[in-house]
Amino acid sequence: MKILLEDTIPFGTDYLNSVGEVETYAWQSLVPEMLRDVDILALRSTTKVTPELLTCANKLKFVTTATAGTNHLDKTHLDSVGIMHSSAAGCNAIAVAEYVLSVLLHAQKAQKLDLYNATVGIVGAGNVGTALSRILTAIGVKHSLYDPPLQQALAKSGKKEHNGQSFVDLAQIAQCDVISLHVPFIKDGDYPTYRMIDNAFLEALTPDQLLINACRGEVIDEVALLSVLQGEKPPTVVLDVFDNEPAINTALFDYVWFVTPHIAGHSVEGKVRGTQMIYEQICDVVGTAPSKVLSDFLEKTNPIKVELVSPEISRVSVEDLMAVFHEVYDVAIDDEITRNAFSSLVKNTEEAKSDIANTFSTLRKQYRVRRECSAYALHLPKNTSKQIQDTFTKLGFHVSLV
Repeated sequence: MKILLEDTIPFGTDYLNSVGEVETYAWQSLVPEMLRDVDILALRSTTKVTPELLTCANKLKFVTTATAGTNHLDKTHLDSVGIMHSSAAGCNAIAVAEYVLSVLLHAQKAQKLDLYNATVGIVGAGNVGTALSRILTAIGVKHSLYDPPLQQALAKSGKKEHNGQSFVDLAQIAQCDVISLHVPFIKDGDYPTYRMIDNAFLEALTPDQLLINACRGEVIDEVALLSVLQGEKPPTVVLDVFDNEPAINTALFDYVWFVTPHIAGHSVEGKVRGTQMIYEQICDVVGTAPSKVLSDFLEKTNPIKVELVSPEISRVSVEDLMAVFHEVYDVAIDDEITRNAFSSLVKNTEEAKSDIANTFSTLRKQYRVRRECSAYALHLPKNTSKQIQDTFTKLGFHVSLV
């Protein structure tokens, strides 16, 4: 069984060398001839699977991507030629949810919102939206869900809620203090997401609202967004994703609060979890039992020890939550790295387009080491209340009292 593996997949060879004959190809270098006599293709979003790419794929039976998104796969063509395909859907859900939490904590610090009295509108209740909902539930932040296809599916089964949360319509989401987008990019069909956040939606937002896009850039009409942001009373906007990546419109940088290069889901756990998932899929295709687990490949971290300001109260204070969580992930660091990387480039000129695209791609490919809460032991004061312990445990920390 010959497996062709994109070399950017973390620990890909270590996972798969016991499953079949593994060959790797360099990032973005795959050509049709390289797929001759290949049985399985494992890749990331940097490889686009098109009919042209598959012209020499004489034995290919399975294509899988170690990413949550699948827009780089021509699934219609794969289906038409009888090639099975899959993805690592949900692998980065926790990382994206933690990215949003970091933004919310900064918004509290900057007095852009009162977190415990705010309402977060979650657009999309799939893997990421559900992970964010769980985090917000754990810390006691009110939130609402909007997901028409899921809502319709639940209605058919007689259910009205998703993990204890009820659904609202988009008009109600538009009234929330925070609007966080977590939908796939769907151009057509019954529930398209292409530019679902359009000019009318954007113009109705107020300066007191926060809009976060950590899903796909195409979900927002960027021309309308830039126009609104250049207006007199724009909302606060955080962008991790852009239309036309990697050749993005850097003019937006001057008007958004935080900007990052599509790395919201790029935790170590998220990436290696993606490898674990495709490894298990390939084992299933080959007909062998998986023998490797995620913990085999994750380095141990140093414990986090904090002195809480208010350890005995029943609800963790925002200050204590910020002090603990930003030890794990601080979106401001990635914002600074991103702005510095683009600062020397001329914006929006023909000459700069290739430099912009290369810079964006390089920032993603060479992203720093970032871990999730679950990687850390958290040492809290002995007088920490059971409620606060439970909150940090639900966020993923391994809590102990010292």
